[in-house]
This record gives sequence, structure tokens and C-alpha cells, in this order.
Amino acid sequence: MKFLSILFATLFAANFTFAHDHEHKHEHKCDHEHEHGEHKHGQEHKHDEHDHGQGHKHDEQGHKHDHGHKHDEHDHDHGHEHKHEHGHERGVEIGDAAAELIGLKTAKVEIRRIASSVGFYGRVMSDPRTLRRKSLPLAGFVSWRIGAPCEIRPGDEILRLVSPDAATAYGELATLEARFDAVKKSGAKNASLAAELAAKRIAYAAMTNTLVTVDAGRGEFSLRAMMRGRVNEQLVASGVFAERGTDILKMTEAKPPVVFALVPFSDARGLADGAKARVGAHSGTMLVDRTRTDGLVGVWIACDEDCDANVKLVLGESVYVTVEVDASEMPVACVPSAAIFRDGVTPSVFARDEHDEDRFVVKPVTPGRSAAGWTAVTGLDDHDEVVSQGVYELRHALPAIGGEKKAAGHFHADGTFHAGEDHE
Repeated sequence: MKFLSILFATLFAANFTFAHDHEHKHEHKCDHEHEHGEHKHGQEHKHDEHDHGQGHKHDEQGHKHDHGHKHDEHDHDHGHEHKHEHGHERGVEIGDAAAELIGLKTAKVEIRRIASSVGFYGRVMSDPRTLRRKSLPLAGFVSWRIGAPCEIRPGDEILRLVSPDAATAYGELATLEARFDAVKKSGAKNASLAAELAAKRIAYAAMTNTLVTVDAGRGEFSLRAMMRGRVNEQLVASGVFAERGTDILKMTEAKPPVVFALVPFSDARGLADGAKARVGAHSGTMLVDRTRTDGLVGVWIACDEDCDANVKLVLGESVYVTVEVDASEMPVACVPSAAIFRDGVTPSVFARDEHDEDRFVVKPVTPGRSAAGWTAVTGLDDHDEVVSQGVYELRHALPAIGGEKKAAGHFHADGTFHAGEDHE
């Protein structure tokens, strides 16, 4: 009995120990599994976060891709704008009729010594050295063949002259000619008659050498023009008898006109006789008069020989004269100052399109020093032609920069601007 109690107690203790160990192992296993589950959950959570991060990054990459696409679009737009501005797409089309209506003028890029240029206005007038007074070479009755004012050319008949003195001289000469012929036929010699005849011939020739004989016996002659020019005034009337040497008309010899200007003494210090000056698109030679006592210097610019071929100067017209007083200065590319305008904030000019002569496009420039109506610039080619007058009208028609842009367009012949490419 005692043995059974001890055996039972031993089995109970062993069973309790086994159960405790099993429970401990089960708890440890559960705890481990729980921890492992938590670890797995953490890993899954991290994985989710990772997936989320990857997705986010993927989205970000997608966003970057979209942004890059937008960047490409931006680059495309920028390139389009660049081409629009610098590819001769941004400009104004204007035909000859409209250009004439708005007074559009152009000028080529010129190489000038801008720092030493002096500019002033002058008046176009006839060269005082070309003014002529025509006097009568022989006394007689005048009969005009022209009116005044009028243009004349060499050989044109100006007047007819009937001269009693010439008729008398011709009669005396004819008589001597007859006597000399008779003596000669007789075989006699008369030295005094021969000398008298020679003297009479010389005198008659001197009397009529500027005239064309019409009727020598009557003393009628024609006076013809010896040079090209303009008859400004007739000083005697038709039918009037005028003595030899009487002024019968005033005329101007057809030579290029001159420009006269009065320049302040302070601006004329660099001016000198023989210096070259520019009158618009033409050149001339300067003559300086420093004898005035009113603080002004008189300046005459005589146009060069090819003036008529290059430029037409209108008498009475006001013109701008430029003189370069320092030949040692380095010349630079220049345009008329009036050609430069601000396109937004960028100094620019309207340059003629190389591929379309009726179109002017915007070209940015960097202006430098200005003098005598011209400004030094960089950014243009030597062959560029820019608008020097009519810039305001072209700016009005120019498509805007940025924002809502005006459509490109063109001018009609009546000077009105039509937006759009439709030319109807």
C-alpha cells in the first residue's frame, strides 16, 4: 500500500513536470510564433511600406517622366519661340504701295567713325559759282526764242539778233573781198589791200564768233546755248535794241547743287577745307568760311561729280550733313538711331528678310555710342538693311511677345494692317 502511494506520487510529479514543460514549451513556441508572426507582420508592413515607397517612387518617376515630357514640350515651345523670334518668323509683311503710303524708308548698315562724327543741318541751294549772266555779244534788236524760267541744253536757240553793225561790217568786208579778187585777177599786187582785208576778216569774225549766221547781209544771227543749265530771268524784252555787252539773261549752269550750313564755332573746330562730308547717301567736299563775326562758321559742301547719278538733291530742301573729323578712329558698324526700338525690353531693329523682300523681321541688337543721328550696334551683318523710317507703324503690326499673341499679318495697299495669314 505504501508502495502504491509512492508510485502514484512519483507518477503525479512526473506528469506535472511533463505538463509544465509542455506548457512552457507551448508558451515558448507560442511566444516564438507570436514574435515570429510579429516579425513577419513587421516585415509585411515594411514590405507594404516598401511597396508603397516603391509605388511612390514609381509615381515620382512617372511624375518625373511627365515632367520630362513637359520639359520636352517646354523645350519644343522654347525652340518654337526661338525660331519664331530668330528664324525670321516673327515679323511684318508690307508691300510697296503700303510702304510708300506710310513713308517707310530703309538704310544699309554702314561702317562709320561714330566717335568723331559731327552732324548738322544744311540747306540745298544752287552753287553760287554756277550763277551766270549772259551779255549780248553784238548790238542789235533782240527776239527771244525761249521763255523764262526754262531748261536749256547745248545747241538750243536762245534768241535771234538783228544787228545793223554786223550788217555794215559784212558789207564792208564783202566790198574788200570783191576789190581784192579783181586785183588778183589783173595780176597786180596790192599789199595794203591784202592787209586791210585780213584785218577786216579778223574783226568780223571776232564780232560774230559766238553767233550762228542766219542772214549775214541783213545782219541776222542766232544765239545758241553753250552749256546745260536753267534760264532764271530775261533782262530785256523782245523787239528791244540792246547795246553790245548788255546783260540779257540770268542763268544757272547745270552743276550739282551745294549745301550751305551755319555751324556753331564750338561744333566746327574739327572742320577743314577739303574734308569729306556726307549728305544723305552721297558725299561731297567741304569749304569752310571762318570770316564771320557772329560766332557761326559758314560751311559749303560741294557734291562730287557723280552726284546726279547717285542722289537727287532738291533745291531748298533741308538735309542732314555728317563729317568724320578723325580719320585715325577705328570705324564700326552703325545704323540710323531712329531704326532702334525696344521689343519688350530688348533693343531691336526691323531688318529686311533675306528670303522675302516685302517682309521685315525683328533682330535684337546691342547699341553703343550715338552721334550725328547714327548709333553703333552689334548683332547685325554688314549686308543687313534696316527700317529707318516707319518703325512706329511696323511695331503696331508686330505680334506680341508672350501671353495672348496677335496673329501675324500684313499691310494692305491703303496702309491698313490685316491680322492673320489670309490675304483676301
